[in-house]
Amino acid sequence: MLPNKTQEVLLSKTFGCCRYFWNHCVAEFNKPVNEEKKYKTVKEMRNETIWMKEVSFCPIQQKARDFEQFKNQFFSKSRKKKVGRPQFKSKYDIKQSFRMSNVTFEIIDDKLWIQKLGIIKCVFDRTIPEGVKFVNCTVSKDSVGDYFVSILVEENNIKQFSKTGKVTGIDVGLTSFLTHEDGTVVANPRCFNENQAELKRIQQHLSRKVKNSNRYKKCKKQVAKVHRKTARQRSDFLHNSSKRLVKEYDLIAVETLGIEEMRQNPKFAKGISDAAWNEFIRQLEYKCAWYGKELRKAPRFEPTTKRCYVCGYINHNLTLADREWDCPNCGKHHFRDQTGAINTLLSVGTDTELQTWRECKTSGLPTDAFPDEASIITENREIR
Repeated sequence: MLPNKTQEVLLSKTFGCCRYFWNHCVAEFNKPVNEEKKYKTVKEMRNETIWMKEVSFCPIQQKARDFEQFKNQFFSKSRKKKVGRPQFKSKYDIKQSFRMSNVTFEIIDDKLWIQKLGIIKCVFDRTIPEGVKFVNCTVSKDSVGDYFVSILVEENNIKQFSKTGKVTGIDVGLTSFLTHEDGTVVANPRCFNENQAELKRIQQHLSRKVKNSNRYKKCKKQVAKVHRKTARQRSDFLHNSSKRLVKEYDLIAVETLGIEEMRQNPKFAKGISDAAWNEFIRQLEYKCAWYGKELRKAPRFEPTTKRCYVCGYINHNLTLADREWDCPNCGKHHFRDQTGAINTLLSVGTDTELQTWRECKTSGLPTDAFPDEASIITENREIR
């Protein structure tokens, strides 16, 4: 979004009014049990404070709906993860935003009309498909001071990718971001590490500035720009990698990782956060649903990297430093990440031929009817 000076003032007022109403609801919610909670409606608050009438009624009303939804989630007994108590919002928060309903905005000749704000110049990053239903739009301001609008639409007929007849298992890691069961490796971009030197230099300048001075605020924006650059690089890599997988394969098998528990290790916390495995799996889930592909997850505690996919032996002595190992039972040489990808694919039940062959070999039954493990071909794919 490219608002003019007058529109910037109105946007700041809208952010402030939404924040003011939210903080009122939080203050009432956090009162002791023995005190009466008096939640004011949007209409009552607008009548008491004249300056709230300068902005549109819709974003404040939407904030009231958001708080009602929060209360339903907070008191829900069926929710698996407990929601914490609400927090007050500050005008110094990293991101300010408000949401408008579909009747309060309109796209006119590559420009956006918003109620009370008028026509705002915009640079759209993609063409909005024809025949879609507009749901709402979210106007936000980031820590650098740039304005963005995100428009939510409903599209009934998403063009699905053509079927390729291929399946794959992937193993995520830090040394390499992705490893396929056929040995293909996708390098880890390490976006934060690439920008860490520049971030350190600017933060050293920031530490020498007088807090809340003009130079301090200017330098703080430079720090925010480096963080935004890192986030954008990571987001671009994740979207490109996930879409390539969904476009190329009909079925994708992934691990079920306890990422929060893994981040408790201080040696790997920064690398795991930088890799953003959770976000990558989330993108795979919704893109598979969109484009008619299938995503399967291996069981949580499946020993994918420790199990020999030939004979089924589990190497309990394997450490993180062991990138390659030999099976003491059958002598098969394993590459750790590739073995994890193969076993991930096996655990979701796609390689029935290989599973039958392994069960026969483990139980001592004749395996003449099945090929050697080095030349097994299932689902038009070779496992090496």
